Amino acid sequence: MVELTELAKKLIDGKNLASVATLMPDGSAQVAPVWVEREGDIVVINATTTRQRYRNLKRDPRVALCLFDMDNIYSTVSIRGRAIEITKKGA
Repeated sequence: MVELTELAKKLIDGKNLASVATLMPDGSAQVAPVWVEREGDIVVINATTTRQRYRNLKRDPRVALCLFDMDNIYSTVSIRGRAIEITKKGA
């Protein structure tokens, strides 16, 4: 696991929006705006079981997100990785 940068932590901890990309069954990208949180260096994304990103992540755990600083939209952080757990805990 890679540590998050200080800018990534700041953007996640603030009231900033992220765009999350997952892969559809045909390999095309599906992108949705979401709020994110973190547990240490683990990024937590909320998705109910009715959301397309939930179904995509169940099938293929690859995910990418871009966080936007709402006070300066040109200040962004991109993160790519794999979902390591899908849980209803804390939902």
